[in-house]
Amino acid sequence: MSQQQKNTISNKLHIRRAEQGEEELITYFLVDAADWMEEQGIGQWRRALFTPELIHSYFVEREVYVAEYQGEPAGMFTLQLGDEAYWQHKNDEDYYYLHRLTVSRQFRGLDLGSYMLDWAVQTAAERGKKGLRLDCLAELVPLNRFYQRQDFRYMGTHNVNGKMANLYEKLPPAVANELRLEYFDERDMDNLLRWTDEQDAQMLMQWSGSMWQYPLQRHELQQYIEGANDPSHSDWLIYAVVERQSGKTIGHMALGRIDHKNRSARLSRVLVGDPAARGKGYGRQMVMEGLRIGFEALGMHRITLAVYDYNEQAAGLYESCGFRKEGLLRDVALVNGQYYSAYEMAILEQEWAELNCNLS
Repeated sequence: MSQQQKNTISNKLHIRRAEQGEEELITYFLVDAADWMEEQGIGQWRRALFTPELIHSYFVEREVYVAEYQGEPAGMFTLQLGDEAYWQHKNDEDYYYLHRLTVSRQFRGLDLGSYMLDWAVQTAAERGKKGLRLDCLAELVPLNRFYQRQDFRYMGTHNVNGKMANLYEKLPPAVANELRLEYFDERDMDNLLRWTDEQDAQMLMQWSGSMWQYPLQRHELQQYIEGANDPSHSDWLIYAVVERQSGKTIGHMALGRIDHKNRSARLSRVLVGDPAARGKGYGRQMVMEGLRIGFEALGMHRITLAVYDYNEQAAGLYESCGFRKEGLLRDVALVNGQYYSAYEMAILEQEWAELNCNLS
């Protein structure tokens, strides 16, 4: 969609505060969305949930908003201060919390949800809030990616009434990172295959370890993402790295071997693949965001990685992010008849906390 088309849609969209007496309209939006979800086999909402008593409570306890497109009701959402049920110990009433975002079927395809989110973020900033927060079922990987593409960053996963909900937060532009992480899926495979085609076997090993053989194949990537990216049970979170301003995918990163019992995980496959994105400090931003997810969102105690002993530049990057060398694994990889050794590195949660304290 061109910028001109986006501006046209934005100009036709109006968001207003709903008033008591409009309960029937709000119920229509929510029941329509629930019916669609049931048709798609998505067990998120059921029409029986939206009783008159529940809808009335929205007007009492929240702010209810209606989005109108060319004067026609097209969607709705609610805002509230605080959400202890979903955010639990991370609850903070200095944020706005968004719920029940839905767009009527006849208006889908216009990406109105993105415009509604932007409006809510701007409203939160104008009212002096730290940002906008929302939640999404962990099992709905495409919907999670949608929120990630709107620059919402992952903040954790909580069990709410027997369902695992991923928590997301969007910060004001002034404090947001230059990069965002989106769940890696089949749409990202061409980028990764192209970047690796431009390398040799040693370079593939350097950033991906011994998991793949050169040349990398699509079916290997399909196996790689199978079962990944659901923090409620996956032991791999696999990301495409996107430059926020341009929207261009520039790299790749994974957080794997997620062990909730021992509270450990492993950072791997850190790659700034786009040549035009190198030299901008993106590698450090990627590593720091991976550590933030590991320690602050997943609650890990220890995060590890391995770096080949000849790759001094990468080792220096990891040390600047708080990793410490713990030992040398000799001759761990054989490429083109030559063995390579690797340093095992790790950072603990208290070291991450100290690093963040020194940076702030």
